[in-house]
Amino acid sequence: MRPVLIVIALAVCFVLWDRLENEGRYTTRIEDSFRQAAADLPSGSYGYEIRFNGDLMKR
Repeated sequence: MRPVLIVIALAVCFVLWDRLENEGRYTTRIEDSFRQAAADLPSGSYGYEIRFNGDLMKR
């Protein structure tokens, strides 16, 4: 349990440091990379989508 709390504390400290000292530059880049990755998904978002090929349904 302690390692999990340490990782959470480090993440919170990083976000606070970035927001206060760097005006959120690093977290903005991270958020942008997540948005770009989500846009590359087949559904175009974070949601789940299941598609079936028409040929598979005929078998």
